[in-house]
Amino acid sequence: MLTRKPTPVDIQQSVHRAITDILERHGKQVEPFDNADDLVSTGLTSLDLAALVAVLERTWKVDPFLESVSITDIRTVGDLCRAYQHILQNEQEAHHSDAPLRQAYKRASGRRK
Repeated sequence: MLTRKPTPVDIQQSVHRAITDILERHGKQVEPFDNADDLVSTGLTSLDLAALVAVLERTWKVDPFLESVSITDIRTVGDLCRAYQHILQNEQEAHHSDAPLRQAYKRASGRRK
């Protein structure tokens, strides 16, 4: 689980790095891009986009497209960054709000042993 809430800059850097890595791995020319650019205009194919989501899921240990965001709403690099910002913020808040319950469960489990 996350020890600190990632900042929007952390998430943006991670997304940009993952895009660049995928493009370079496929021998594609990496042109400068920013959050306003369409994901497809960066040079990513639909297969690359699937790989990008898989890389980000492994990096952040969350999948915003399971319940929070529709993948069809993601058009730009910024859209993808915001999807991860949204899910990571919500996960961190849920993690903190559940902490007392998890601690009580841990104590009770310890007593049963």
